[in-house]
Amino acid sequence: MNNALTILWMVMGIAAGALLPLQNTVNTRLAKGLRSIALATGVSFAVGTIFLGLVLLALRQHLPWGATFAQQPAWIWLGGLFGVSFFTVNIVLMRYFGASITVVLAICGQVIGGLIIDVFGIFDVTRQSLSFGRLAGTALVVAGAILVNMTTRLHADAHADADDTARPRIAQRILLPVAGVLGGCLSAAQTTVNGRLGTVLGSPEAASFASFSVGVTCIALFILVTIRSHAHIPATAAALPWWAWAGGGVLGALYVLANAIDAPLLGTSLTVSVVLFGQIVGGLVIDHFGLLGLARRPVTTQRILGAALVLIGIVLTRFAL
Repeated sequence: MNNALTILWMVMGIAAGALLPLQNTVNTRLAKGLRSIALATGVSFAVGTIFLGLVLLALRQHLPWGATFAQQPAWIWLGGLFGVSFFTVNIVLMRYFGASITVVLAICGQVIGGLIIDVFGIFDVTRQSLSFGRLAGTALVVAGAILVNMTTRLHADAHADADDTARPRIAQRILLPVAGVLGGCLSAAQTTVNGRLGTVLGSPEAASFASFSVGVTCIALFILVTIRSHAHIPATAAALPWWAWAGGGVLGALYVLANAIDAPLLGTSLTVSVVLFGQIVGGLVIDHFGLLGLARRPVTTQRILGAALVLIGIVLTRFAL
């Protein structure tokens, strides 16, 4: 693949990453209205599944579902489970550590997981050598993510985080951060698995649909098991705007689809890195202008420096020897 095409797929990954802050904002609004994170996630996954199903119907593709079930390893269908697991770990971490630390742990896991998958050829991906340039690039991506998500947030949110989160015990202070990093690794695994499924089926749209279908099934089972706590829909749900119901699912579907396209072409570690850069840029724009009703948080020198470090890290990860 020539450099022009590489840049094109990287730009698509950056655009997909920029959708994530929007999706998080929309889903947060939905969760507040429903007063249930599980119900909001179920709605989001269901809308995403329907959206991708309509895309498949419009494309009228003839897909080898039967042959794929019969001939491919079972893990090729686990993308949705990985995604739901990543989401669940983040919910637990948010309760104990707050938003800032949760975001950083997830990002570190995504970047490290992507590097491990590429270097060791996990999920049958083509192995990529572990060079000093790739290690340096990965370190810069992690450092930049920390600057963007913690330097300006930690002091501003310290009191809020302390008030809104539970105090973890000593064992939890060790185990939960490890779980956060592992959860990020599962997110990188989801990107790889969905990319492989898209290649086998000859359709990243079908792979994304399968991933969402597995995800919505997992969420539905969870809601059924805990039905008593989700049986009552609050009156505040009626006041939610239409985009709070539909926006998160559609944005999530587009994000997963872009990852399924990019992963086989760019490799997991580079795909994760470019998506992360897009996430950071999208978050900076939303914060700076206070979009979707959020409080404005002007862009600072530290956050710009963090974004620049991520960009340098991406270049090193892709082009270093």
